[in-house]
Amino acid sequence: MTRILALAVSALMTMAAPAAMAADGKALVKSNKCGSCHQMAGPAAKTIAQVLKRKAPDLFYAGSKFKKDWLVEYIQKPTTLRPGGVVYLNSISVEGEADVVKNPPKCASKLSGGDAAAVADYLMTLKDASMKTGVFKKMKVKKAKARVVMMKDEACNACHKFPKKGGGISCPTFEGIGARLNPDWMYSFIQNPQHWDPKVWMAKREFDDATLQLMVNYLVKLNK
Repeated sequence: MTRILALAVSALMTMAAPAAMAADGKALVKSNKCGSCHQMAGPAAKTIAQVLKRKAPDLFYAGSKFKKDWLVEYIQKPTTLRPGGVVYLNSISVEGEADVVKNPPKCASKLSGGDAAAVADYLMTLKDASMKTGVFKKMKVKKAKARVVMMKDEACNACHKFPKKGGGISCPTFEGIGARLNPDWMYSFIQNPQHWDPKVWMAKREFDDATLQLMVNYLVKLNK
């Protein structure tokens, strides 16, 4: 009887562990003042004035957007994902005839592995329930065809940097995007950017499913 009780208690503790970790993560988010830069609760900015005050990306749908393993690594040692800053207009100055990026804000997070895992667990609970899941279909794609669509037809490289291909700096880099973002979220964002950020400067296009799958499958492969 004692052994059965012990096994039952162990099982209950195991089931409760994720919730406890998430609770600890929420406390860490608060104590580290992540909300002083990130929007931890919606809605997203609805006016240009609100956008210009943005210091860091919104995190109230982080669980829909990011991959947990990537979050754990990033929280321990943040890297520059937006060379031009979160709001490009706030990070540039004009020198002569050139736009020069000066001191874009950087994430100050440098948590330990355990704390980073707890924060990631919490962030993964922050989801947009309206986002469809299972829409991404993994398939083989021709890189050349995907690049024609993304770099020639849609000119994504005007704002985003492609690995080894260069590109713009006003939006997040595509370097490592496959390790960073949930494919279903990428599909949803490309399909309707304004659902996630009403004032985002990325235009909404009328892509068919085949084109969306082509682009997302290409981005998924950019995981380094």
